[in-house]
Amino acid sequence: MMRYFSFAILFLMLLTGVVHNARSQQRVTIVPQYPQRGDVVTVTYDPQAPAATIPDSVSNIRLVFSYSNFYDVATTIPLQRQGRQWTTSFRLAGFATYATFYLESGEFTDKPAADSHYAIPVYAGHQPVKDGLLYKAYSLTAQRGKSPKLAAEQAALYQQELDLYPDNYEAKVRQLHYRMQTSPEAREQALNVIAQKFNSAPSNPGNLNKVTMGYLIIGEKSRVDSIRQVVMQRYPDSEPGIEQRAATIAKERDTTTRIQLLEQALQKETPANTQYYTGMHQQLFDLYAARHNTAKTLYHARKVATQRRNPWTTTTWKELASTLQQYQLAPDTARYYAQLALSQADSFPAGIIRYFPETGYIYPYVSADTRMAVTRKAQGNLHSLLGLIALQQGRLHEAAQQMDSALVISPDNETLDNVTTFYTRTGNNEKLKAVQQLREKLLLDKVRPQLINRPAPSLQSFVDMQGKPVSAALLKNKIVLIDFWATWCGPCMQEMPYLQQLYEHYKDNPRVVFMVVNSGARNTLADARGWFGHKKYSFPVYYNTDPDISDKFRFNMIPATYIIDPKGNIRFANVGFEGAEVAAKLKLQLDLVEAASF
Repeated sequence: MMRYFSFAILFLMLLTGVVHNARSQQRVTIVPQYPQRGDVVTVTYDPQAPAATIPDSVSNIRLVFSYSNFYDVATTIPLQRQGRQWTTSFRLAGFATYATFYLESGEFTDKPAADSHYAIPVYAGHQPVKDGLLYKAYSLTAQRGKSPKLAAEQAALYQQELDLYPDNYEAKVRQLHYRMQTSPEAREQALNVIAQKFNSAPSNPGNLNKVTMGYLIIGEKSRVDSIRQVVMQRYPDSEPGIEQRAATIAKERDTTTRIQLLEQALQKETPANTQYYTGMHQQLFDLYAARHNTAKTLYHARKVATQRRNPWTTTTWKELASTLQQYQLAPDTARYYAQLALSQADSFPAGIIRYFPETGYIYPYVSADTRMAVTRKAQGNLHSLLGLIALQQGRLHEAAQQMDSALVISPDNETLDNVTTFYTRTGNNEKLKAVQQLREKLLLDKVRPQLINRPAPSLQSFVDMQGKPVSAALLKNKIVLIDFWATWCGPCMQEMPYLQQLYEHYKDNPRVVFMVVNSGARNTLADARGWFGHKKYSFPVYYNTDPDISDKFRFNMIPATYIIDPKGNIRFANVGFEGAEVAAKLKLQLDLVEAASF
């Protein structure tokens, strides 16, 4: 009997050793195996394990989240070396649900497969938490790209989510949207699910957001405005009903009529619902400030300033002060709001702050450097604003001191604009020249690190407004500025005047070619031809016929602007509209490429 017992122990020891050895040979381990909310998760990488793709000789390794709702965790985390392994740890918040990641070091990356990433699902016991499989489906887009099997894989995960959580509204809508491709009745079923969601709490703001999300998922965008109109009509005294009325009134172009409508709506304001009317008070504050009606401007300013505390309260105080200063009203009150904001400059919002009814506000991870940069920018802006207010009050010495402090703390665009206004009004041309030189130097310091060098995709998909392909001779040995846009893109329209300004500067330069290209996303050549901008701007407009052009150029939003050198290499890539700075920035980029090319 003892012999058999000894053999069993030996067998278990060997088996345990095999299991331990197998685990030790995994290149990525995640502990605990079933992480719960509140747990500390540790990710370990072994570059000496079989199939590891990052060499043991590297000096750093980073964990990069490709999809994550771990909003309070950095999107990129450096691993620390411990012996032969690399490791990092982080705690899962109470809202953590699902994340995917890969590892990288320079040009090396490690993924479990070419079309998949490592995953950290969050569990309740041994079962994924609610939304876990739904979010896993969302994560596949980052892993699979445009795989033809993507939609089916996601649909299978939606169903698995529903098997565990049959009441998951979003998973139901997603699943029905997938079935709409093959089942005519699926759309009606989806509409019924969304209607049930609406009727469950029609005047609840969080519920209404989920209803509008459902309509957007199934492509019923027109119903979003309709459902909000229903709320405004049936539940006019609810929070979303009042907010929708404010949004409707905001569209009124005649300011006198708009003021009358707002004042009429405010007659239903009570101490119990006053927070719902903040948007209306904000509108009236702006309207009365523009009319220089000090008494009413200050009344509505107080209403806005005393709204329920939220992550943007400090920016609200700053905006109140800025508007009062802009219209030269109530400098003492403007000074009060600016100083109040300055006293809490370290709480100015940073990153994307999310709000969910179930969790409240969720603040993102912000590094110490980013937090300091946001704080210093707020301080610089507010010191320069206080300088303009002091100028308005005739306190020139104090105003000059505020401007000097602002420039030392944060010489960003807003601060520089305020300082420029101050020196312009005081006629200090020497200081104005110094500020302009500082602005140019800062922009150059910002632009130089953005210089890249990668081959540009083919431009053969571009056609002119007659539908003729772009001539190769037009682009040969030229610097090409390409700006991607669409007729429905608001930021693109905001950028156009600056592109025109830039084009006027270079239109006679034979070395530079401008190509303002309709990206084709939800646009046709006819849309591009009929664009109102043809009557307003003189830069050359083209149309793109390649549906994959965004992937080839690597942009996921527009406007997107690229500078290509005469050798056909992209030297600068700019995605999104950056405001008035865009003209000076693009000019500097063009000049740098021209100087290096000829």
